[in-house]
Amino acid sequence: MTATDEACKAPLTVNFTEEVREGPLKRRRFLILSMLGLLVLFDGMDTQMLGVIAHDMTADLDLPLSSFGVVFSAALFGGVVGALILSPAADRLLGRKTVIISAMFLAGLATLLTPFAGNLTELLIVRFLAGLGLGAALPSIFSLSTEFSPKRYSRIITSFLIAFMPLGSLLVGVIGRAVVPAFGWEMLLYVGGVLTLVLTLMAALILPESVHFLLRTKGDERRAILAAKKLLPDLSIGKLIVEESDLAAEKRNPVSSLFLRGIWKFTLLIWLIAIMNQGILYFVMSWTPALLQQSGLASTVGMHSASTFGLGGALGTIAQGWLVTRFNIYKVMFVEMALYVIAILMLPFMLGNAVLAPTMVFFLSAGIAAYHAGLILIVLESYPTNIRTTGMGWAFGVGRIGATSAPILAGMLVSVGWSSGHIFAAASLPGIVSASALLGIALLINQREKGGVFSRVSSAAVSQGH
Repeated sequence: MTATDEACKAPLTVNFTEEVREGPLKRRRFLILSMLGLLVLFDGMDTQMLGVIAHDMTADLDLPLSSFGVVFSAALFGGVVGALILSPAADRLLGRKTVIISAMFLAGLATLLTPFAGNLTELLIVRFLAGLGLGAALPSIFSLSTEFSPKRYSRIITSFLIAFMPLGSLLVGVIGRAVVPAFGWEMLLYVGGVLTLVLTLMAALILPESVHFLLRTKGDERRAILAAKKLLPDLSIGKLIVEESDLAAEKRNPVSSLFLRGIWKFTLLIWLIAIMNQGILYFVMSWTPALLQQSGLASTVGMHSASTFGLGGALGTIAQGWLVTRFNIYKVMFVEMALYVIAILMLPFMLGNAVLAPTMVFFLSAGIAAYHAGLILIVLESYPTNIRTTGMGWAFGVGRIGATSAPILAGMLVSVGWSSGHIFAAASLPGIVSASALLGIALLINQREKGGVFSRVSSAAVSQGH
């Protein structure tokens, strides 16, 4: 071995953030980021699964279709609890990998137990537990992906990761058409639950813990170095650097940090957009298949609409990741919301057509899913690392207010006799409110004071958006 080789293998003092953010995207990190994407896949699968089989489940359980608004919302309410309580715990106490693995295991187990629910109460309990797991896992998944992504690819990687949500809907439609006619609606839940548990086991073996969490919060350099070596296998790491500014920031309460001077307006506007956007997203994912069947179309059309929703959402999100690297992110998002509003207003005129109705679902999905991806990008790029999971978790958690309310409201409208067309048309209103709040954020950032707190926090989002 030459002196040069020995020098290369000598333990190094490594600036982890600089190495990850400025270095290349090598195979090991690609594998880790892909695993995070597969975990996101289950969120889209779980939400869409009950929408695809709601009509058959209500018949077997002798429940009115309108009661499924409460069932859909039980999982989403569980998501609120998981996001608001366990996301800060991921930042301060447990670690992001620990929260992801335990929460995804709970979600998969609850999905497996769903077919055994014999009445509405039991169904509400298992769906709440499934939502609790997903609500806790998702913010930490996105936080880890941001920590592990090279800066120059971060927006594209995040957009691909988000695209796994609607791809879950596509997968449910494909699996549903394959197993439900032959084996019944229960088999779809069994398949979804088993897949989730298998992915969770693989993730436990592959994913490293957050290096920032291990260093700054736990002060455990030994474990931090082991985690860093999973991401940087080519480096001989002897010591990892922790920036003093990060250590000082860590002393703050993460939740109260969301309301620091200059940040609170941004936080409130983000929450308003999240409420409107998740209300739209989960209404469309939960109710579209059932409402299309209520309009007289066959159950296979409902499954087909789930697939087109997934395909449209995935393609729209991927396209958005490319667009926002070239154009102002706010302008791109306004166009995406306009696409959604136009498509949802046109859908009532196509409900009787088994081809045009799913096609319109494709376009509205492309718009709203891409817009949702843009919102996540803004949140991840605007909050500092030490409160990123908290900011993401609270945006998700507060947004679940809309996600929880929208399916219940749709169920109420069904019970009082509203037609599918009228319900779809009404779903355009939250989109208009969301776009107005987005305009407020764009104006807030453009008018920020030089050197202000919010200016420092959000500079990454602004610089990449112009």
